[in-house]
This record gives sequence, C-alpha cells and structure tokens, in this order.
Amino acid sequence: MIFDKHYDIVVVGAGPGGSIAAKEAAERGLKVIMLERDREIGIPVRCGEAVGIAGLLEFFAKDHEIVQRYKKKYKIRFIAPNGNILDLNHESEAAVLDRKFFDAELGRLASLAGATVVTMANVTGLIFKDNSVVGVKFLYQGKEHIINSKIVIAADGVESRVGRWAGIKTTPKFNDIESCVQYTMSDIDVEEDRMDFYFGKDIAPTGYLWVFPKDKRTANVGLGINGEYSRKKKAVNYLNSFVKSNFPEGSILNTTCGGVICGETLEKASGNGIMLVGDAAHQTNAISGGGIINAMKAGRLAAEVAASAVRNNDLSEKFLKNYDKKWYKKQGKANHKFYIIKGIIESIDDEVLNKITEELNSKPYAKKTLINIFTRVLLKYPKLILELPKLFG
Repeated sequence: MIFDKHYDIVVVGAGPGGSIAAKEAAERGLKVIMLERDREIGIPVRCGEAVGIAGLLEFFAKDHEIVQRYKKKYKIRFIAPNGNILDLNHESEAAVLDRKFFDAELGRLASLAGATVVTMANVTGLIFKDNSVVGVKFLYQGKEHIINSKIVIAADGVESRVGRWAGIKTTPKFNDIESCVQYTMSDIDVEEDRMDFYFGKDIAPTGYLWVFPKDKRTANVGLGINGEYSRKKKAVNYLNSFVKSNFPEGSILNTTCGGVICGETLEKASGNGIMLVGDAAHQTNAISGGGIINAMKAGRLAAEVAASAVRNNDLSEKFLKNYDKKWYKKQGKANHKFYIIKGIIESIDDEVLNKITEELNSKPYAKKTLINIFTRVLLKYPKLILELPKLFG
C-alpha cells in the first residue's frame, strides 16, 4: 500500500470513536488516514456490547441496518446480594451489539466517506516541531513509515500511548480502574428481552455483574470490580463462581478481559496538534463503564474542531481546547455527575441493598423505579444528602 506523505488528520485507532472522527472529518473535506494496529477492525472485542438506542440514533437513521439489526426493548431486573429479585418498572430500548460487525461497519463508513483506512499499522511515535505534534511514525508490513499531519486524533484506547507521548497526563487514579472480564456463553437459560444486573460484595464488590442476552440461548455474562479488590481475588474468579452456580452447563464461546477507566474525563484532552478521543480521554460513563456512544460523540466533536482548526490554520492548543469545551457541554458535565453518583453507590453495603429490594418488592409495580431506589439509599445514608449539591452545581 502506498501512503501519501501529508494528511490533514491522522486518526490512531479504529474503534467507534476513531472511526466516527475519521468519517466526519473526511465528510468535512479533510484528507484523513486512520491507522489501526490490529489485523482486523473490531477484534479483539473488549466490551459488554450494550448501548442505548437513543445514542445510536444520534448517528444513524432509525431505518439504518445497524439500528434495525439490534434494536429491542429490554426489561431490567436487579438481583440483590441475598438473591432477592427486583423487576424494575423500567423498559429500555437498547441493543446488544456484535462489536466485530459494528466496528467493522463504522470503519467501512469512514472509508466510504473518503478516509484512508489501514490495519496492521502500529504507531510507534509522534513527530514534533516547535512543541507541536505534526505527524506520526508507524510500522506497516515490516517497514517504518512517517506521515506528516496537521492534527493527530488519538483514539488508541485505555493505554493511549499517543497521549502520553504528547505529554498529556493520562494515568488514572488506581481506584478509578475497574478490572473487567466477560464470557459470551451459549446453551444457557436467559430471557432474550431482559437484562439482569447482580450486586453484592461476594459477586462483584464495588461493581456489578451483568447478563446481556444476544438471543434465547446466548448472552454476554460479565462483571467489573474495583482494581483494589482485584488484588485480593481476580475478577475472573468472581465470574467463574457465578457461572458455576448459575450456568454450569453453558459453553464459553469467547472471553473478553481488560481494564475500564470509570473516573473523570481528562482535565486536558487536547494539545498543540493533538486531541484524545474515547477511552484515551477517559470519557466512559463512571457508573456503567459504558463508552461506545460517548466515544462516538467525542469523535464527532473532534472532527468538528479539527475542520475548523484547519480552515483557520490554527492548530494550537489554545484553539483545539474548543474540543474540551464542547465535550464538557455535550457530555462531560453529565459524566462528572455520574462520577459523584458512582461514589455514592460504592458506599452502599449488602444489607442496605437487601433491605431496599425487600421494601420495593412490597410496593406496587409502579413504585419499583430507579428513582425510588436512589431515594431509599439517601434515607439509609442521610450523610449522602450533603453530596447532592455537587450534582446540581
């Protein structure tokens, strides 16, 4: 493959955030190349794969294949530490994606928009001039290549080597890292229109365990726990205990594992000639750990700012900081509140969860809502009311 020496935009990483950034930058008339180090976009999968349909509709028409293929209404069920089941008065229109297909389709759309997409391209360093990022070095088929650019958009995941190379502080607090593991299991009994969430210190301390059905006999079964707890007992051991008790005859088709940053978005996600997108910028939802839609939103914003920066011939940190501002207004402010709520949730002990479940199960179905769960948590922990002003500040 022959590469040009100069591009307006180099996108590093072809996950949802990177592909949307490449697609929308190309649609704005920029010359774009997207470099993905793995041999195939979408592999390996590192995700629970569940997203809200409302998020997808920000990027696709309701009749688009991606929406129609996965859209479904899901009931939600909480299972308390003692096994009490709470069927929530809540129905969510969501999707459990096939990330291999989904990510590949986003990459294809970026290509159709005019971006050059290259797999097995391992970025090994940045090019600097006058304290500004002006390109990348990468290995492709055994040879080193250098590409000059006006802006680099780093969408290279939790590790984000690109961000570190650019001098951006990307190291999260240890307590903000969740250790996650998931099995895609078949030949198990699940309701294909119901998502289950399990809680408790013996199941997933400070986190939760999920069962996300993909069809009548197949589901993603996974959990995330705080990194502090994984020192004592590995996340996979918690998951194995659950599977042994609940799905002992099931088959494991796929295993996914890795770290998820459930903290605040980076205070600084841009610099001279560079912007960070998605997991690289810590843009996940601190409560759920979900990051697909957030990454896509960030990719779109990065493309908008990049196009404006190129038009104005201003690639400085001062100008690209507009990306940080747009992100905070679009999603960052909400993510900050989710982070506060996460701290509240982590303070709840098993006994309180059991009592709340018992109380709500004695109420009519209409009362079994998320807001009533939150209200009862505050009643059990009145000191948490002092945290509420932070949610509305």
